[in-house]
Amino acid sequence: MGLLDRLFNRNAAHALPEKRSAKPSSWDLMRGDAWPTEAGSPVSPYLAENLSAVFGAVQIISESVACLPLHVYRTEGDGKIAAPNHPVARLFSRAPNSLQTAPEFIEMLTAHCLLRGNAYAEIVFNAAGAPSELIPMHPDHVSIVRFPGSRRIAYDYSDPFVNRTRRLLAEEVLHLKDRSDDGIVGKSRLQRARETFGTAIATERFAAATYRNGASLSGVLSHPDQIGDEASNNIRKSFESNYSGAENAKRIMVLEEGLKWTAISVSPEDAQMLESRRFSVEQIARLFRIPPPVLGDLSNGSYSNVTELGRWFHQHTLMPWLTRWETTILRSLFTDEGRRSHECEFDTDLLVRGDYLQRLQGYRIGREVGLYSANDLRRFENLNPRTDAEADAYLSPLNMAREQTREPKDQAAAA
Repeated sequence: MGLLDRLFNRNAAHALPEKRSAKPSSWDLMRGDAWPTEAGSPVSPYLAENLSAVFGAVQIISESVACLPLHVYRTEGDGKIAAPNHPVARLFSRAPNSLQTAPEFIEMLTAHCLLRGNAYAEIVFNAAGAPSELIPMHPDHVSIVRFPGSRRIAYDYSDPFVNRTRRLLAEEVLHLKDRSDDGIVGKSRLQRARETFGTAIATERFAAATYRNGASLSGVLSHPDQIGDEASNNIRKSFESNYSGAENAKRIMVLEEGLKWTAISVSPEDAQMLESRRFSVEQIARLFRIPPPVLGDLSNGSYSNVTELGRWFHQHTLMPWLTRWETTILRSLFTDEGRRSHECEFDTDLLVRGDYLQRLQGYRIGREVGLYSANDLRRFENLNPRTDAEADAYLSPLNMAREQTREPKDQAAAA
């Protein structure tokens, strides 16, 4: 499509079924896409984030992805060499735009994708054709159109800064999406499992209404006879001053004139509400593929399983999102030639840096089998390299034998 076609929106494109309005109303922008539920509580990204479990799940995934550095490598033969001066590497090591740092940009787009199924950023190219800036676009302001008779798509962006709708080609947009039904538009987890989120929202609203409108008593003092307001107030003040508060805990109670104390425990209805709220956390954790102890629910957590679930979180929660980011960056920011000669990869070593003993044990094994040199390990720990001759040497165990001859390596070399 030529420049004039883009300016005047020629070649009328028909909207995908998931297309949003190009100019959302103020109410739509406030609540996002809201879907009705059988529980009676509509579900939208804004309403869902009021749930602590949803906010925690989105935050822990987006922050964990954003804290990992992205490296660009140039492939040479069977190996690869770091290319920190590549334009894409500069975008994610310095700043993708004038208002955000790289972690802020990655965290924002990951959160958009988790809540809305799609995340967008406009790609700005310099005079040499290399990407020089990534400008995030809010998903509620973007609609996708497809040109009739082809698989080409474009993005209509209702830009709030210029107060008009701009059309961008697919090559001008970095589009990160969750699982899609048509390969074009991602579908959010809120929309797929809206009944689960709607029930959780309804439960929270019920709890809020209970605290707002209900009366909660710790106990009842009863008298066998009818007493007046003055006597009732005197008994209440005396009881509160002598038996309430932390300083009066476990004191012996003395009741006169037939007074009787009846404690009130949690009602079965209130206990069921608390259990329902706890179960909502488990369901939300399941939908975002986060172990409940990692999300903060330690009701079934212990030291041993929390440590193992931390590894599970890395492998099964973060790795799919890291892979999604890496492939999206390769597709959107590299040319065909660049994809053949370069790779991009998040450095996940930071995820295990917290366990210092485990890290040193891994270093020792790698050093003994000849995987790392001393300077390799010092670089991992951000230490200055050694300058002696043995600093870049690789070790190998003396008892290693060649598989073909079963002879020690010194004898095999002599032969």
